[in-house]
Amino acid sequence: MGKFIKGMELCEQFFFDCAKPLLDQYFPDLTYSAGLVGYGSDILGFDDETSTDHTSGCHSK
Repeated sequence: MGKFIKGMELCEQFFFDCAKPLLDQYFPDLTYSAGLVGYGSDILGFDDETSTDHTSGCHSK
């Protein structure tokens, strides 16, 4: 198994690596905001290796 990355950090990396470049390229004048929405320890920043078995990272049920 790979190195554990907290849900907020993983989502932030995805946003800056994938989503933001596309938004900047195709919609350069667009004003937007981004956030992590959901419930659980990952949203509060308390996720750990044990909590990855339920709604950890950028997905939800």
